[in-house]
Amino acid sequence: MRRNKGSYLGFVYLVIAVIAALGLLFGILAGYTDPRQVKWFAFFGLAYPFFLLLNVIMIFIWISRKKLIYPVLTVLLILSGWHTLIATVGFTGNTGDGPKKEGLVRMMTYNVHSFKPYGESNNELIKEKMLNVVREQDPDILCFQEYYTRNKGTFAITDSLKQMLKTHSYYFVPTSSNDYEATGLAIFSKFPIKDKGSILFSTNHNGNASIYVDLKINEKLFRVYNVHLQSIAFDKQDYTYLDQVKTKMEPEITPAKRIAYMLKTAFLKRSAQVDIMKAHMSTCKTPYLIAGDFNDTPASYAVTQMTKSLKNTFIEQGTGLGRTYNGKFPNFQIDYIAVTPAVSVMNYHIINAKLSDHFPVRSDLKID
Repeated sequence: MRRNKGSYLGFVYLVIAVIAALGLLFGILAGYTDPRQVKWFAFFGLAYPFFLLLNVIMIFIWISRKKLIYPVLTVLLILSGWHTLIATVGFTGNTGDGPKKEGLVRMMTYNVHSFKPYGESNNELIKEKMLNVVREQDPDILCFQEYYTRNKGTFAITDSLKQMLKTHSYYFVPTSSNDYEATGLAIFSKFPIKDKGSILFSTNHNGNASIYVDLKINEKLFRVYNVHLQSIAFDKQDYTYLDQVKTKMEPEITPAKRIAYMLKTAFLKRSAQVDIMKAHMSTCKTPYLIAGDFNDTPASYAVTQMTKSLKNTFIEQGTGLGRTYNGKFPNFQIDYIAVTPAVSVMNYHIINAKLSDHFPVRSDLKID
């Protein structure tokens, strides 16, 4: 009887291991499979950290049961997706604690959600705390997504930033504006701006677009892209449903279908937006740096293709899971900085400022 029980348990473990292995394999392939060609791969890319953890657990289970061939095969599978692994989990790196070192260029990206917490109205205290984060980090190049400013008053943020950073070099492109206030993408720089431009993804971009500036750094021209790719656009009812699933583990069909549809739509739109970005970057005659809110995880097609042939600063110097989203889902790394191979990445740091629905990310770069 005991032997039969052990055989049954072994069979259950084997089934779980096969599911975990297939999930991990599809998650690895997601970064190289266009969702417009095979839609369902993208969902496995989103679930890659879960399948990775499940496979690691299975390694220890197989070792405890003295089935040594299975952990060897599992390790080989994990290592076959080495790039996806190190883009998701940082093992060794430098967080760059302490003051900025002389001679380095500090680049920072921050989705400030109009300088307010998610789902809330303008808040003077939160806005000041966000500006204090910028003041403390003292970036040389600062890329904002969902940037917000008014023409005058306490929310005339552009004026505050110019004074704080001691620069007049900035480029702001509104995606929504009136005579009183505006929201959009902005780049502030302590280096002179020699050229600038914007890249619209569609006529109805809903805040998703890209802007760029050409900067003169150490007598060389570098282009900086600030990107905001398509978001999932969950609303309050979607997050309420996700909370219920976490607590009750009883998914309902209709809300689940809605969320799956929204995820699929976002995957497809980001793929098209990445095509537009890659086409524009291919015409750039100078080295370039890219930063922003990609709204997708490291295993995704969008992130893998956008950072292809570049140095992902998290891969170079990040540690841990690199969570940059301060929200409920997807609470993974979705904000990135990537640089041309000629630039050395000295550190990578996610600033623990729970103010916006994103954490600011910064990296110190050595640009010769």
